[in-house]
Amino acid sequence: MSVPVIVIGSGAAGLGAALAARAAGAEVTLVEATSTVGGTTALSSGAVWVPDNHVAEPGTDGAEPATRYLDSLGGGDVTPALLRRYVVEAPQVARWLEQHTALRWQALPYPDCHPERPGGRGAGVRSLEPHPLAVSEAVLTRIRPPLPWRPPFTLNELTAGRTAGEVAAQRRSTRTVVGGQAMVAALLAAALDAGVVVRSSTRVTELSPDGVVVEGRPRLGRVVLATGGFERDPALLRTFLRAPVRGLVGAPGAAGDGLRLAMAAGAALGNMSEAWWCPTIRVPGDEVDGFPVYRMLFAERARPGFIMVGRHGRRFTNEAQNYNDVGRAMHSFSAADFRFDTDPSWLVFDASARGRYPIGPVRPGDPTPQWLLSAASIAELADLVDVPGEALVDTVDRFNRAATSGRDPDFGRGVGAYDRALGDSGAEHVTLRPLTEPPYFAVAVHAGLGGTKGGPRTDGDGRVIRVDGSVIPGLYAAGNAAASPFGLAYPGTGATLGQALTFGVLAGRAAATD
Repeated sequence: MSVPVIVIGSGAAGLGAALAARAAGAEVTLVEATSTVGGTTALSSGAVWVPDNHVAEPGTDGAEPATRYLDSLGGGDVTPALLRRYVVEAPQVARWLEQHTALRWQALPYPDCHPERPGGRGAGVRSLEPHPLAVSEAVLTRIRPPLPWRPPFTLNELTAGRTAGEVAAQRRSTRTVVGGQAMVAALLAAALDAGVVVRSSTRVTELSPDGVVVEGRPRLGRVVLATGGFERDPALLRTFLRAPVRGLVGAPGAAGDGLRLAMAAGAALGNMSEAWWCPTIRVPGDEVDGFPVYRMLFAERARPGFIMVGRHGRRFTNEAQNYNDVGRAMHSFSAADFRFDTDPSWLVFDASARGRYPIGPVRPGDPTPQWLLSAASIAELADLVDVPGEALVDTVDRFNRAATSGRDPDFGRGVGAYDRALGDSGAEHVTLRPLTEPPYFAVAVHAGLGGTKGGPRTDGDGRVIRVDGSVIPGLYAAGNAAASPFGLAYPGTGATLGQALTFGVLAGRAAATD
């Protein structure tokens, strides 16, 4: 007799769990609280960080260097046993998904976030993204639409500047999707073809002794929590996160449902104060399902002619490093006046940068919107953004003197391979150029996150663990609904979805076979 499995949540972790449980012989029902499938995964780039994968050139990686690399990043609430399981299982899951779905991987031109660390690797080795995928209208209509400002191009294409309008038009006319849309579409189509029952607009808020309560009725089955994080619940954010959170970039469905269910079942919790941090900007009118959504500040801050300053008018970090570490740097707390002194911060740049690079939705040559402040001098810009004028002038002068020779003695910007990967390879210095051409511009940057990292502790197969270390029978968790094994680290582009897919598949298999 088939084991019934109920998967709650339909992002990468939930779809991976549902597909794996069904492949292992279970009768699977996937329930999603919102009206569409895919959650934050469908809004994302679809990148995954998979060490020792089958796409990279043979001999460029291995389990041993990947383990050394993750160990070198150890900090915070790290779970070494899960890290080792991830290194072993992630490449197998990536290959298994190619074998059982229409998903096809291609390497990304990004190195690890800290390739200089022991076991770190350069571009084209560990970060992958989906190839573009043509999908049926029946599948496409069930998926959460992409962010309206995200063009239908892969990260590879965006990085290389291959963004022809006729390609975008052709993809729209043939229902060809990219990134997180391609990932969700491939997994959803395979799950439906395999017989997984998918129910949207169905919220689960209670566990029963042997399953869940759905719309007031008990439903028997083993349960996989894959509801995403808790960033859309203000009360949970106040309780668990230690830093300001203004810039939410994910889907509104991440309201902590899985966390509440796990706590009610007596689960031990882990990594609760951590998140996938990022700097963000707010463009008026940007919404998802009626909720405000922010844009991650990804490449702009790494380009020549840009700096970031806090409310004291001083730089505070290497702007070109990975977004997680820039986001974490925005948590600096001033005990003198009891404020976070880098939230909000300001992205400052000159007319040359304005004329060469996009800033969020604003392209070179576009009219300057009201939220993009400008002034004839750095001192006047300081007045506009309410930072000390003398400090900002001094900061820009100091940066300019060093940037002229392609150096950043304060924060080492441009030294690391990851910095250079985000910069402008056609510039004299990939990430550094003096800010000398008026007018000058500034946009507010808010501390944000792509999802929370905390949740119930699990073993290597996604089984939820009690405070005393025993397993809660029939309860599993994966993705941002579970405690991340990475602690405070962000190993490489795609680490969020990499661990969600991997542990989602493992949890689904265990739920079907335990």
